[in-house]
Amino acid sequence: MRTNWAQFVDDLPSCLVTERVWWSVKAAGIPVTLVTQLTGERLDQLRAQCSTWRGPLAAVVYLPLFNAHGGKLSDHNRQVVQNFTARTDELFRASETNNNGRGCQLRLVLMYELFADPRAASLLYPVNSLRNYARLMADTDLIANIDVDLLPSASISAALADPRVLANYTASCRARGVFVLPAFQLVCGTAMLADSLAATGDKAAIRVALNERLRMFSFHKPMFHGPTLFEKWLGSAEPYPITYALNYEPWYMSWRRETPWYDFRYRGYGNNKIAQVAAMNAAGATWFVSPHGFLVHRPHNSTHMRDEFLRAKLTAKGLMELRGTLYEHVESLWVAAQARMAAGSYAVRLEAGVRGCLEALPWWRVDAQQQQQQQLQKQRQQHQVQAQQQQQQQMTQQQDQLKLLQQEQLQQQQDWQQDQLPDLDPDLEG
Repeated sequence: MRTNWAQFVDDLPSCLVTERVWWSVKAAGIPVTLVTQLTGERLDQLRAQCSTWRGPLAAVVYLPLFNAHGGKLSDHNRQVVQNFTARTDELFRASETNNNGRGCQLRLVLMYELFADPRAASLLYPVNSLRNYARLMADTDLIANIDVDLLPSASISAALADPRVLANYTASCRARGVFVLPAFQLVCGTAMLADSLAATGDKAAIRVALNERLRMFSFHKPMFHGPTLFEKWLGSAEPYPITYALNYEPWYMSWRRETPWYDFRYRGYGNNKIAQVAAMNAAGATWFVSPHGFLVHRPHNSTHMRDEFLRAKLTAKGLMELRGTLYEHVESLWVAAQARMAAGSYAVRLEAGVRGCLEALPWWRVDAQQQQQQQLQKQRQQHQVQAQQQQQQQMTQQQDQLKLLQQEQLQQQQDWQQDQLPDLDPDLEG
């Protein structure tokens, strides 16, 4: 089956096909799973991310394929899949032979999607679907959803390797605490500088770099990351609370079972993570910033879908000009989501494939059963409340009827007494 632009506009899920799965047998590191997604061209970014993370790293590698002549893979499509399967396998094998105690434990899935429309193939990256499928591979209590172009500082893993620090994070996240990892980006410099800063994991190095070639992430638009309070983080030794603000889009650690899933309808660029963060906040999250590390953006070329999104957003002057654009659709999804969150009726649209995996995978099936039990208990409680309300209404009605009957009886008694009084002769009065 091939995906086309109309399916995106109609909010249908991606037609993803799983080609192969890799699962590390290395000794377990820190019990926090880093969850990410990428296209095949970003395998070098994944390799760099793995080098500074000492826990499981769950990633989906995605291949968009185009075939104008049918719903099956062409010979060229098959060659592309084979090439990226070999490259992914090479990366995985290299990671498995790294037994020096450093680096991550990779869990990888290679997925492809066949498109009938070249425009759709270049723009409709199923970012949220891929995030969901990657998260399915997480079996630890804590997860960190982090884009593949962001390197976690080595200091995060070092802190989480301390049982006392890990216990504090676990207890807070279990109680709906969320820990933001401050993100920085280079205004000039190469990937080697980002690698060096992440490997050092030192706030002192960050302070120096901020005076030269480093800035807080999206420094030109502070509404996206301003609530993190970067200046406060530079001097912090303990987690500190922050306040969520609309359009905030941090990367964070959270409790796996209480973290909202991503809405699959967001594809391409724009609002996909913002909506999930807003859903996290609407679910009652308490926001903190972790003092133990940071993320640094590893430079890469801009994507076509990002350019398309920004071109429509920044140059269009009216709604008519936006029709049919990527920007129009994801913006309308976000506006609708905000209204539903405000009304308390927001629900994430989750793919059938993800729902099926939740019921099949043992580390998620228990959660699904618990959720079903909780749902049944909630329904029983709702039925009990409704029954109590109905009983109360009946009692109120009976009491009202009793009062009315008493009033009628009293009136009848008064009327009877009035009838029993003798009529007085007017001439005898006075």
